[in-house]
Amino acid sequence: VRIEEMRVRRQDAEQWMSHRLLPEDLRERIRRYEQYKWQETRGVDEETVIRDLPKDLRRDIKRHLCLALLMRVPMFEKMDEKLIDAMCDRLKPVLYTDNSYIVREGDPVNEMLFIMRGNLLTMTTNGGRTGFFNSVFLEAGDFCGEELLTWALDPHSSSNLPEIGRAS
Repeated sequence: VRIEEMRVRRQDAEQWMSHRLLPEDLRERIRRYEQYKWQETRGVDEETVIRDLPKDLRRDIKRHLCLALLMRVPMFEKMDEKLIDAMCDRLKPVLYTDNSYIVREGDPVNEMLFIMRGNLLTMTTNGGRTGFFNSVFLEAGDFCGEELLTWALDPHSSSNLPEIGRAS
């Protein structure tokens, strides 16, 4: 049944891409993403499965999946359990294919990323400063976007989101 759903979804995507006259390179990126998503999930939408469960079971599952990642962030180590549960509940799994740009240097930071599997290369040029380049290789268990926490906890911060200091 899931294989048939995947076939229909692929066919729908092809028709949509054709109708919207997407260039071939963009079509190929979409195909690669859909193939990768199928390979990783086998057609099971984890969020839908969890959403339909009772609240206490949802909380326990989210806690099991997310707690260790959250506890790697020093600011979260001493936080109230209810707040940690709320954060676990709001974490969403997202898949990215190779060479995806997740955020670009200088963009506003509006989320934290926790790497559950795979690798992430972050790069900065310090705002394009000539001769400056730095890169950091993140892997499972690492996180980025902690600038958002510093900004949110600063009583003097502006209403503007902080800018990302590196591209991911």
